Amino acid sequence: MIISILLMILFIIPVFTGQVVNIGNVTGFLCGLFLYLLFRDPSLLDRTDVRVLLFVLGVCVLISLAITCNMIQALRKKPKGHETLIILGCEIMGEKPSLMQVERLQAAYRYLSENPKTAVICSGGQGKNEKVSEALAMKRWLCQKGIDETRIYLEDTSVTTEENIRFSRQVIALNHLDSRIALCTNEFHIYRAGLIAANEGLDYTAVSAPTAWWLLATFYVRELYAVFYYLVKSKLPAKH
Repeated sequence: MIISILLMILFIIPVFTGQVVNIGNVTGFLCGLFLYLLFRDPSLLDRTDVRVLLFVLGVCVLISLAITCNMIQALRKKPKGHETLIILGCEIMGEKPSLMQVERLQAAYRYLSENPKTAVICSGGQGKNEKVSEALAMKRWLCQKGIDETRIYLEDTSVTTEENIRFSRQVIALNHLDSRIALCTNEFHIYRAGLIAANEGLDYTAVSAPTAWWLLATFYVRELYAVFYYLVKSKLPAKH
């Protein structure tokens, strides 16, 4: 019962710390609530619908474990130092990067500082509540840290991870940059981004950014949905 209560608290924290409400923390909270109700009233296990729900949850857990193993494996693809860095976009607050975007930028800054000859593509368009594009906000942050703006290229029209990578590939071709890339994003996001990059014909490595602990669980669960959706979609026949 204590575990189920802690689970609900963990997934509700992002709502109060960053106004984050998505399928990740909704799922986590409901799972915690379900476990809490089972502990309070074990007789619920006598109901067929509850047993079916437990079976479905068990299957989901197995699928999640398989995806998680692939997520961990993707993080091991470390760059050698010559790759073109692509920083994947994330929501910004007005003109300033959000916490999660700053996490990515900090990881990118370390990579660029250690490899002063590499180029970087800041990838991300402008959302409804954003005053500038995510790409421009990232460029400003890097320039303030001392990164030479001649190394920075903008891809400022994408609105999804797939567009981030597809449009960045066009920037690489247009500017004759190294086609070997290093994807910079949060650790939970690397695997799906890598799948997309591979489908775009790009040889990728990973520059992962650690996620704040109170956000990790929520975005990890959300990413499980996104990975599963992408895997299913990629297996469907293309529409003509």
